[in-house]
Amino acid sequence: MKQLLFCAALVVLTACSSAAEQARRPAQNEVVAIVGSKSFTLAEVDDKALEAPASNFGGKLSQALYDARRLALDEMIASHLMDEAARSEGVDRATLVEKQITSKVAPVTDAEISAWYQANQARVQGRSLEEVRQPIRTFLTQERMQAVRARYIEELRGKTMVRIMLEPPRQKVAMVSNSPVRGPANAPVEIIEFSDFE
Repeated sequence: MKQLLFCAALVVLTACSSAAEQARRPAQNEVVAIVGSKSFTLAEVDDKALEAPASNFGGKLSQALYDARRLALDEMIASHLMDEAARSEGVDRATLVEKQITSKVAPVTDAEISAWYQANQARVQGRSLEEVRQPIRTFLTQERMQAVRARYIEELRGKTMVRIMLEPPRQKVAMVSNSPVRGPANAPVEIIEFSDFE
């Protein structure tokens, strides 16, 4: 079913991209990232990306597909980096997470819960503070956990060669002959500015 959905997405993408620049399409077995000695193929990324609900991504299908792939690839890279860090420290993944992430999350105070409750009255839909105290605590704790995890992953990425070859979609823009231009016609990089004076 996943393959069928992916193929359908590619057919629609191809049909809708007549004005778009025909970018080189990576093969499913093409390596799209290398982390240390570990390679990730497009097929592995698509398997993970296609699990995400379509509502997570707005806009064009090509951009949505890229966003889903990139989100999945970033998570795969993070997971691999954590596995490698655990292996190098001689511990299991759960022990590493406890040491590097969970133990560094500051506990949520009652004052912070009350402040969040006061600032988000529409979200609590008239329920009392006591009714939503534990869900708010859980939510704020998860937010902090994600922030600490993100910092730790960035630290790991700084210690390991990570190269991303997954390219974002590109759109070809037809220039009008009388458009104002500055610089040489064969410049390696073009910046096109769109503006509306109204």
